[in-house]
Amino acid sequence: MGMMTAESKETDRLIDMLRRSALLEELQQEALDRGELQDRLGVSRATCHRHTRTLDEFGVIERVDGRFQLTDAGRLLTDALTTFKRDAGSALRLAPVLDAVKDAPVEIDAEAFADATVTSAERGDPYSPVARFVTLMQETETLYGFDVDGIAPLYMEEIKDRIVSGMKTEDLVLPEAAKNALDEYPEKCMEACMSGYLTIQLHDCLPFGLAVFDDRVGIGVCEPDARQLRVFVDTGSQEVREWAEAVYEVYESEAVLMEEFTHQEFHEAMERGGLELTM
Repeated sequence: MGMMTAESKETDRLIDMLRRSALLEELQQEALDRGELQDRLGVSRATCHRHTRTLDEFGVIERVDGRFQLTDAGRLLTDALTTFKRDAGSALRLAPVLDAVKDAPVEIDAEAFADATVTSAERGDPYSPVARFVTLMQETETLYGFDVDGIAPLYMEEIKDRIVSGMKTEDLVLPEAAKNALDEYPEKCMEACMSGYLTIQLHDCLPFGLAVFDDRVGIGVCEPDARQLRVFVDTGSQEVREWAEAVYEVYESEAVLMEEFTHQEFHEAMERGGLELTM
């Protein structure tokens, strides 16, 4: 077995710190004795002793009057570990979106999403990405994009109400999504269309959901072979907005306008565009 390099030793040390980051984060709040640490972390006395001994040897915690507290180096380390865990978690949640946009007709650097808000469907809260979209929709005066209905199909009433109340909306939709909306919500579709604030166009290939609000841009990715939103990412980045505008223009140039949101107009638009349902 070869001798460990200084770099590999440093890597192992950082891994040790990450494994014990929960303990450091507890001490970031307040000094604690060993029993309190055991209770907070839910570990045995032996495990707690091993963790505190290791961290003490690294010089990031110290024991004063029977209570453990962070050293100056420990406070810096804990801040760094907290930031790393947050950013790494965001990067992992962002992965489905980066994978979806990589084949978009306009390229964008992943770094443009560095400050994005990432909302993922979680066990026990599968609709949190949809809720995030609805929150942004309620705050905007204009909305355009594509497959927006795919982002929030269960919130047709809220979307319709915002459109009727004056939210100017342009949406490129998949033919099957338009047909489903007409079949399931005919009155809502008609009311939104008759308001004069809604423009619907059909497109037969939309790889992700795009929503351009007044101040932010949102991207939604659904579960494979399902219409349930998996992750919704939104950002105020000007670079992402410019990219979104360019991508929208490409897809809009290929879309077919529905002059009215009716079954008849739907079929006429399908014929004009030579589109086919894939349902």
